[in-house]
Amino acid sequence: MKALKIDVTSKTVTTVEINDYKEIYQQIGNGCEIFCCPVEFEGLDTLYADDESLLRSNLEGCFILPNWSIPIVGNAIVLGADDEGESQDVKMSADWLESQITWGNKEVAEQYRSEIF
Repeated sequence: MKALKIDVTSKTVTTVEINDYKEIYQQIGNGCEIFCCPVEFEGLDTLYADDESLLRSNLEGCFILPNWSIPIVGNAIVLGADDEGESQDVKMSADWLESQITWGNKEVAEQYRSEIF
């Protein structure tokens, strides 16, 4: 399935292929073992992020989306979904998603972690 990868290190959104849910972990990277879905966009596109990102020793950066008050730390994946919750190709474009993101560097991610813990 076509997905979008939000990469906090390169500050880019690129198209990737996800053929199995295990590939979500690999694409998020940085030791991700548990993901969460904190954001659902119009059209059922869904953001997958590392649920334990703030526990990582190597924070790579973060990003904020409109109407979202806290940063999402680490890389993320956006996949589409159908009405029954089954994954499918993402509907939004990489350019549109990238235009919505405010990037935060490693220091911003570490500052956010220090406020939480």
